[in-house]
Amino acid sequence: MERTDLTRIDEFTWEIPKSFREAMRVPVRILASEELIDEILERKAIEQAIRTSMLSGLVGHLVVMPDVYSGQGAPVGIVAVSKWPVGTIAPGAIGHDINAGVRLLGSDIKVEEAEGNFDALADALKDHIPSGVDAQGSISLNKSEVDHVAQSGAQWALRKDMAQQDDLVRAEEGGRLNEAKPNKVSETARSLGAQQLGTLGGGEHFIEIHSVEEVFNRAAAVTMGLKEDTLVAQIHCGSRGYGRQVCADYIERFQEVAPSYDITPPDPNLVSVPLDSGEAEDYMGAMRAAANYAYANRQVLAHRVREVFDELLDGAGQRLKTVYDVAHNLGQVEMHQVDGKHMRCYVHRKGAARAFGPGTPGISLPYRALGQPVLVPGSMGETSWVMLATRDAMQKSFGSACHGAGRTMSRHEANHHAEPEPVAVDEELEGKGVRVRSGDGSATSGVRLKENIDGVVETVAGARLASKVARLKPLAVMHG
Repeated sequence: MERTDLTRIDEFTWEIPKSFREAMRVPVRILASEELIDEILERKAIEQAIRTSMLSGLVGHLVVMPDVYSGQGAPVGIVAVSKWPVGTIAPGAIGHDINAGVRLLGSDIKVEEAEGNFDALADALKDHIPSGVDAQGSISLNKSEVDHVAQSGAQWALRKDMAQQDDLVRAEEGGRLNEAKPNKVSETARSLGAQQLGTLGGGEHFIEIHSVEEVFNRAAAVTMGLKEDTLVAQIHCGSRGYGRQVCADYIERFQEVAPSYDITPPDPNLVSVPLDSGEAEDYMGAMRAAANYAYANRQVLAHRVREVFDELLDGAGQRLKTVYDVAHNLGQVEMHQVDGKHMRCYVHRKGAARAFGPGTPGISLPYRALGQPVLVPGSMGETSWVMLATRDAMQKSFGSACHGAGRTMSRHEANHHAEPEPVAVDEELEGKGVRVRSGDGSATSGVRLKENIDGVVETVAGARLASKVARLKPLAVMHG
């Protein structure tokens, strides 16, 4: 695709018109700077975004974030909106890792207080937290208890003394989605859930210790509990095998029933069914259960991080306070302006964070006047950012923002790509002074993906989806 195929709407917004491909239901709007647009147009993700725009029942426009990359079916880094309840729902446009997201813990712990302890902190994180694709947790659950977790989310951890009340207050949706239906989750998924609570997983998931390198919005930083030269911990993970199995199960089920609704998917992994169908109702209940499992999982991991700080820094774990917990892969019913009309919508976010502007109902009370925090993790061991959603995001991106650094291709593509040469990622990060530990003890090697988190953040800020609050510098990382 070339720039000449696009209509430029403003400095940071480019549109692939609906007329570009006959089957497109809505135009595709790409949020990108001059620096990023040509690179994004070369990605496989753009063809996937065009196919996603062919889903039945979409309204408005499909949003493509500046950190977009290819995924299964829909790319990672999109927002697709269906009219409620007459549109359709597509599990592949929400993603396999349901409620993959980020929990950020701030503190008043000065970097100098922990000087000399970062290797020990990294070792302790590795020892306390199981990680890797097949990791099993130390919490033993039967299937009935898994259902309780999936019903209660982070509230389950509060009842088990693994959370503080403020953890829930400062989490998206209070760390729990209503109307979860664990009984609509398969036995296979529930079995995985019984084994994996309190585990990190593999791939891009990690736990990092950062310092607050620079604050850009001091008033917001005070509310968030962020101050320069203090320590923060960032937890990036999701619903593990439980959520992945839910997505796989319902894609398979939707493929079986889609012909009865006269729906031909643009891609087998983008199969959809009407929002008012029984199959959609079952999927939404199961998806909410998986989302709650993810909220509980990040809460348990936060508890483990506090235990590590207690052990190594003289009880400092209680000085770690939740800044925010945000979901990146989720579908929700919301009110939005679409083509000048206020309507109820079903919003698919895959690799995109909810970013409600100041005063919007649904924002956690500490941030109601400021706008919802947007947590933007960099690649493992790289710079991360904290931002605040703006009112403009409600109009431009259906209350959404980016979810990470962005990359030129998916991890799966990179591992099968001839160029560039694989690198020892852990060794590279250690050379930059970042302490790195792998949960399974093996160093990570592979293609080091080209990423540009500062370019992504500048685009999001320039497009006025979110404003900068603070930049975070990595000090130690534990990954699967």
